Amino acid sequence: MSTAAQRIKVKHRAEAEIMRYAKPDPETGVRPHALWHKHVHNVDLDPMQCLKMQEMDDHKNTVDFSCRRTGKTAVKEMYCFEHLATNPFQEEGIVAPRLQQSQTNLMYHLDAIRRSPILTGYIAHKNGRRQMADLRYQFENGSKAVCYGIMSQIDGDGLSIGSLEEIDDMPSDRLFSRFLPMLGSARRLGVDSGVKFDPQIRITGVYKGADVLSELINTGSYHILPPVDVYLGMELGILNQAFIDEMKSQLPEAEYLRQFLCMNVAAQNWIWEKYIRRAMAVGLQSGIQAACPMPGGRYKKRGLLSFGYDHSGHGESAHASKSALVVCEQIGNFATFPFVKTWPAGTDDAVVQRDLLGFWQYFMPDYAMGDAYGLGMLTGLNDQLFARGLTDIDRRTIGDGQSTASTWQHWPFAPIRFEGMVKHNMASLLRQAFHNNQAAIPYVDDGSDALKTKNDANTSWGPSVLDVVQPESSDYAAFIRQLGNIKAEPAKNSAYNSYKMANPKIGDDMFDAACAAILALLTAGAETYVPSVIQTRSVSQADLLGIR
Repeated sequence: MSTAAQRIKVKHRAEAEIMRYAKPDPETGVRPHALWHKHVHNVDLDPMQCLKMQEMDDHKNTVDFSCRRTGKTAVKEMYCFEHLATNPFQEEGIVAPRLQQSQTNLMYHLDAIRRSPILTGYIAHKNGRRQMADLRYQFENGSKAVCYGIMSQIDGDGLSIGSLEEIDDMPSDRLFSRFLPMLGSARRLGVDSGVKFDPQIRITGVYKGADVLSELINTGSYHILPPVDVYLGMELGILNQAFIDEMKSQLPEAEYLRQFLCMNVAAQNWIWEKYIRRAMAVGLQSGIQAACPMPGGRYKKRGLLSFGYDHSGHGESAHASKSALVVCEQIGNFATFPFVKTWPAGTDDAVVQRDLLGFWQYFMPDYAMGDAYGLGMLTGLNDQLFARGLTDIDRRTIGDGQSTASTWQHWPFAPIRFEGMVKHNMASLLRQAFHNNQAAIPYVDDGSDALKTKNDANTSWGPSVLDVVQPESSDYAAFIRQLGNIKAEPAKNSAYNSYKMANPKIGDDMFDAACAAILALLTAGAETYVPSVIQTRSVSQADLLGIR
């Protein structure tokens, strides 16, 4: 334990070292950013990082939408970090769609402090306790950084630096009405009048099909930092060819153009991407969370709930053909998707049946429809549901126990053929939910979290807790991509569409499962089952008038 006197002595020594390279060159006016970071926390900046920092010196508000894995987040946070350490009583607010994402950005600061004796000695103390935690820290000069999720209570103290991450995933009204106005402070209580407050906004992210980022850029108030696309990244030695080839094969074309070629393009397949992004923003703003089924637990339903299941074995490729479950819940006028699950291709039907039985016990769906391609597994599942008292319906008492299309619709977990007019009705219902702005998805970072996009090639950043997270894609990330991966084309000799994957490697299993889930939900199960052929009926005037 150090005494107060010892801490004061260390503080003065640390401050002297921090300020050694903090001032611009008196002749050129250029700030020695590379010297500062090397001296204070032993990090070597590459030429592109230095150039970006110089441009940030010249422009208060900047946007960097460079390619994934080119270190744009690291550059932004290191610039803000240097500003806090060398200027008194500044405050940085790091804002991302979710608090965990902004916390990831703060880790660049905390890692720098932990590896530097100079910065460690410059952390403020209050009542003998270090002012450093997972979500905030404060220097002895009064400057501090704080993490926020966009839905957090962020209308408190005035900020001098706004660090924004992935703003295409943020509800624009929340961003513009609650956060940006915090950057207008010219002074703060208790601060010497000579302290300079010159608010600045630093934005990093990629185009994701929403309009928030492009709207900010179109205002003309933001300077665009030099975008580093995938080809420049390889020339600079930041990216490797194998990684690029993998991303090009896995991502939708529009997503690859945006995230790796830095182009603002929109995907307009069967379900337009902007509506998928809006559904995620609605989910974020509404606080809708992904469900986590636990043995012995029970989901707290807020409305009617349905299962949609797609069976593996009939996809366009072995990689894309998986079994999939999508849970759909009606909350008010919105169709929400609290849970998605896939099973790898080749998973034994007994395993899938056991899992579905457990999910049924947890969610207790009102309706369920599944792919008739897995009829054998669904038959056994229906029998298990009745045997365990999870449904009152014994499918063996329906139609003398015959397993036909006419009896399936009355089963608890009803088999249905994903083809023809039925597939068209299913896909149309799902599209309407999104395009009518009546869909909500729990917000997930669809493979783009800063933890996964750290500049791996720049090893001079040193050991970091950011390195422990592996870039694994979740089922929700795949679900989001599959929703926008379907193209419609007229079926031969038919008045309805057929559907194909824009990229077979992305798959369509969860798309099909979502179609089944929303059909089950919106048709209220078997009693209003949509037939596979168009039927006509004649109604008399008396029937219409209710005379008889």
